[in-house]
Amino acid sequence: MKGKILLLFFIATVLSACHNSSQPTMLNSETKSIMKGNMLPKSIGNYDLKGEFYDEMLQNPIDHDYEVEFNEFQNSEEFTTFAWRALVGKYTEVWDKELNQVYNKLLAKLDRESKQALIESQREWLKYHLRETEFVGKTFIDNGYLGTQGSVSLDTVTMERIRERTMQLFEYRFLLDGEVEFVYQGKK
Repeated sequence: MKGKILLLFFIATVLSACHNSSQPTMLNSETKSIMKGNMLPKSIGNYDLKGEFYDEMLQNPIDHDYEVEFNEFQNSEEFTTFAWRALVGKYTEVWDKELNQVYNKLLAKLDRESKQALIESQREWLKYHLRETEFVGKTFIDNGYLGTQGSVSLDTVTMERIRERTMQLFEYRFLLDGEVEFVYQGKK
């Protein structure tokens, strides 16, 4: 029982960390949809004091398409745990490709010393990411502690962690050259 309470506290803490309390001044229908789903965590745009980066991220095609697909999927007859994991897996791959793209673009903009610092930072982030995923998997998923939804939860948290790191790297690049360039262009 104590373990379940601790796990619920952990999940509530993770979810509350993703809650966005700042609102942009103008919202279009797509932005409102994203905001309802709390797609952008509060930590996006920590260094851009003008908020221009955050405004750019509100328009990102990955969150938009994920939200649309998830809403369609959630209301369909194909809504199963397996299919849900496949949807999350698809967007995890998209975020991972974006992470690698922005990482390489950022490296190309940095001097030798800053480049080395970013490489080390990314190595440490990757170690943390893999170890955290392994810990949760072994501790709560493999033993069935979280039931059938546990694997979906882990997949979703994994996607969010990759997404958040990608956003951090996008912000660093934005601070250097004002560019936000997604490889993923959205559904046509």
